[in-house]
Amino acid sequence: MLAIQLAWAWLSIHTSVAEELSLPPSPRESVVGDIRYTIAQRGDSLLDIARAFDIGHDQIILANPKLNRWVPNIGAGVVIPSLYVLPPGERRGIVLNLAELRLYFFPPGGKVVHTFPVSIGDYDWSTPQGSTKIVSKHVDPSWHPPKSIREEHANEGDELPPMIAGGDPDNPLGRFALKLGIPGYLIHGTDQRRSFGIGMRVSHGCIRLYPEDIEILYSMVPVGTPVRIIDRPVKAGLGDGQLFLEVHRPFIEEENSTRDHPDVEVALEELRPYIQAGIDIDPIKVQSVWRRGDGVPMMVSSEEPHDEEMWTDPDF
Repeated sequence: MLAIQLAWAWLSIHTSVAEELSLPPSPRESVVGDIRYTIAQRGDSLLDIARAFDIGHDQIILANPKLNRWVPNIGAGVVIPSLYVLPPGERRGIVLNLAELRLYFFPPGGKVVHTFPVSIGDYDWSTPQGSTKIVSKHVDPSWHPPKSIREEHANEGDELPPMIAGGDPDNPLGRFALKLGIPGYLIHGTDQRRSFGIGMRVSHGCIRLYPEDIEILYSMVPVGTPVRIIDRPVKAGLGDGQLFLEVHRPFIEEENSTRDHPDVEVALEELRPYIQAGIDIDPIKVQSVWRRGDGVPMMVSSEEPHDEEMWTDPDF
């Protein structure tokens, strides 16, 4: 049974909990995982906790807006937002949703989904959308930074070498890489120094995972695996017969970012098929999820029918 579980889990900084989640028994349902909590201990940052529970940077900060990311109060409860509405479309191969900074892998068999936080291209080096596949796999790939990236670093006083060898602890590709059919793009790991950026828009377009996550994904994904890259800031889906809504507001710290909060009309369009199917939806709950925009799915279905006029309220 799907539930928001209040399971207090003691943190082990050195153990990452990769997410393997059972798929819902009905293909009509698409909510997996649960909400968990842990307790901040001495020396923990939110980013340490995020990595231990396989959560991304933006994801854990948005779910815990009152906590200091670097020094949360000792004994503070930390929300682990590991409840997800699965991406729309076929549950096959790899699906990357740029808006939520998360990758889903659906292995053959249709029983489970593996999901990992990722970093993607920043606002000047966006990760492309579209359908492609894994064309090759590489252990300890060397990195040959293109001229544009070397020039960018040089302008900031950081001279990059023309090549960083595979296995070098400073190699930003990490130890494993999956080459996409889109020329120049990889799904890869990273070095330890950059690991705290997983779950942010900080790459030059490639898709980065925690070192421990890319090792798991690399071992499971064969060459030829289909890859679908989408950008869906709003998702809705059923779980245990209840309707959940998930809205992702971009975590914007860059001064010049132009990415907007998803319009409420996008949320309404996502909900429209469920309304037409006769599911009663609480507009107040929808408004709350949309305004919060923290990416945590919340139940928005209601046992009480609501007046249709509430959906056209200009203050919504």
